[in-house]
Amino acid sequence: MNFWGIRLGSIGVAVAGAILVGLIGHAMGTTAERLIGLAGLYITLAVSLNLINGITGQFSIGHAAFYQVGAYSAGAFAMYVAKTQTYSIPLLLGSIVVGGIAAAIAGFVIGLPSLRLRGDYLAVVTLGFGEILRIIIQNTPELGKSYGMSAPALRSLPLIWLLAFLCIAVCRNLLKTTHGLTFLSVREDEVAASAMGVNVTKVKVAAFVIGSAFAGMAGALLMHLEGFVTPTSFSMDLSFIVLTMVVLGGTGSITGSVLAAITLFLLPELLRDGPTVPLVAVIAVLVFLGIIVGMIKKLIDDHKFSYAALAPKAGIALVAAVVLGFGSSLLPALNGVQVPSANLRMVIFPVVLIVMMLLRPQGIFGHREIGLATFLRKREVSA
Repeated sequence: MNFWGIRLGSIGVAVAGAILVGLIGHAMGTTAERLIGLAGLYITLAVSLNLINGITGQFSIGHAAFYQVGAYSAGAFAMYVAKTQTYSIPLLLGSIVVGGIAAAIAGFVIGLPSLRLRGDYLAVVTLGFGEILRIIIQNTPELGKSYGMSAPALRSLPLIWLLAFLCIAVCRNLLKTTHGLTFLSVREDEVAASAMGVNVTKVKVAAFVIGSAFAGMAGALLMHLEGFVTPTSFSMDLSFIVLTMVVLGGTGSITGSVLAAITLFLLPELLRDGPTVPLVAVIAVLVFLGIIVGMIKKLIDDHKFSYAALAPKAGIALVAAVVLGFGSSLLPALNGVQVPSANLRMVIFPVVLIVMMLLRPQGIFGHREIGLATFLRKREVSA
């Protein structure tokens, strides 16, 4: 198949997939429809942040700020420019464009300091930008202050998932071109990239602008999905959750970001209505994880890791966790205490981050991608 045939076929599959997701979500009911829509927005956020953090190697933890810029720009567009509270397709498309442009401008402003900052310093700048922006909105009457802002609501799942597919396609195709190689070269070594003629400044700012624009468009769709947002919807927690998705999936792996975004978004939602759990059981599980992760780390550092070597150590960790859990149940302050599953949701993220940083800092997928070519290669090898 020729170049344009593949591209047109991919576009057709993406549109059909987005429409199919919309139909399935609508058939599953209001709650499921909302969750499927939010899952699509998280995919866009994770993949767009991966372009900045994983592919270009800049450490940004203020992605919620660009999400917020897009949401409030879309709301302001509906209230003050379109001046309507009635949904229409032109209004929704106009909001997406406005949200994307506003967030891209914000990304350009934040991307400029990245010319001289890197690592922890850039992380502080992006985090500070998000908090300053949130405080400004909280004190701006035209944006609803801390009470929030409303806009015409519409759950357009096909548009949400089409944006997610577009974000994935842009990032994956970027990596397949010579332009994408310049992004990767900046991640690996800025000095060497600059010596080879790569315009490091242009690449860094471009990554911020593209990633921010997608986050802004996702924010505009969030505004019209919920019909109402407040500054607390874009706190630091949101930035850390999206960062966790990128780290868990693999910094530099788009496939990993997509799968991690779906998993880390849906898992807390499933726990929301889950049963209560004894506190001693939570303590036992955390002890088991702590011991077994420490043992695996030691085996890896000593270059002695194997499942045969790990098995007896896992048994020791399990016995220690059971003994400690039983001992904890004897304490009057802990015995009988039940923890709702919903309260465990925010424990999952730091535990996942700690385990990943200790055992596989590059993430589950690392820099690898899974696609149609992966399965075709396996079939060729097996044949």
